[in-house]
Amino acid sequence: MKIHWGIKCALAFGYAYGIYVASSTDTSSVSLPNHIDKLIHFVEYGILCLFVCWVVSSFQIKSAKMFYLLAFGITSLYGMFDEFHQSFIPHRSADVLDWLADTAGAATACFLWHVFIRKNKASNRLLTDR
Repeated sequence: MKIHWGIKCALAFGYAYGIYVASSTDTSSVSLPNHIDKLIHFVEYGILCLFVCWVVSSFQIKSAKMFYLLAFGITSLYGMFDEFHQSFIPHRSADVLDWLADTAGAATACFLWHVFIRKNKASNRLLTDR
């Protein structure tokens, strides 16, 4: 079953908006164990990158390198803009280490997409439009 690229975009933008809303909230009263926030960044941006891969798979991009560069780049840039946005939120701050965790999550998601989706032809037909 093919899913229209507009629906894929809506889901990806919805998830990205959820990240935006979460990063707009005051977390000064939340106490997390050391560096658990980096794990949260890693996972949430890994999921975002999987959504972006799903959207990008709707288009006829012949080069695998370009496919992954687009998905990784879009996700990493969104992480950078989100960190910049947090610098304007009371009790929040921009953190390069958070952005690095976002970027690492995106890179891992691209790798997982390549291994489990692009390499598996049956799943490829189910999850992409090719």
